[in-house]
Amino acid sequence: MKIRIIGPVVRTRPRKETLEDYLNRLHKLTGVCDDTELESASIERGPPSIESRYDAIMASPDILRLIKEGEAGGADAVVVSCMGDPGVMAGKELVNIPVLGPCETSMLVASTLADKISIVTVLQNEVCAIKDNIRSYNLSQKLASVRAVNIPVLELSQDTERTVDALVEESEKAIKEDGAKAIILGCTGMTGLGQKLAERIDVPVLDPLLVTVKFAEMLVRLGLKQSKLTFPTTPQKKMFGYK
Repeated sequence: MKIRIIGPVVRTRPRKETLEDYLNRLHKLTGVCDDTELESASIERGPPSIESRYDAIMASPDILRLIKEGEAGGADAVVVSCMGDPGVMAGKELVNIPVLGPCETSMLVASTLADKISIVTVLQNEVCAIKDNIRSYNLSQKLASVRAVNIPVLELSQDTERTVDALVEESEKAIKEDGAKAIILGCTGMTGLGQKLAERIDVPVLDPLLVTVKFAEMLVRLGLKQSKLTFPTTPQKKMFGYK
């Protein structure tokens, strides 16, 4: 089995680890089976981070290209690594393999664990966009709140201790003030910090990229994918200005 993980941002800075090391770390963190191959692809046109609806829309054309290329290259499922789920709904129409976004998937999984869920994201201007997504998934009744740590995406890994402390602070507020009984990390740039947060609060913590990759593996093994009655194949036509 092969799962393609799409990075929906243009990489403008050198990786702190090699791509091979990153995929090996992700393989270990997700707990996918040994015979599950993870591959990574990043957009070449679009923003360096996604922190608004505008960013998400600008990233989407290249995301869709990578989704289509993934299916053509033998991928069994695709995960778009962003809590904005950019391009995911359109991608479900474009291909015949599962296409998953961390926002929808982690909310669905969290809903099996708790009746009220809070998402702790990066910046305040992401709050409304995430709420819009949750509303479109018919999951608003499960959402306790969306809070922000007010740390830009590109700064999340510069001071991990600061990021975790901010996550703890906002998560505790979500639990005490908003009634949250589970927490979802609100950015895949926080991947790997879920365990650190879980050690300091008393509710389930979902690391959305890890949950979504593992969920994708489950769908493939069960032979499941999106319904083409809900996501009918897009009519073939020339798109001017695009290959």
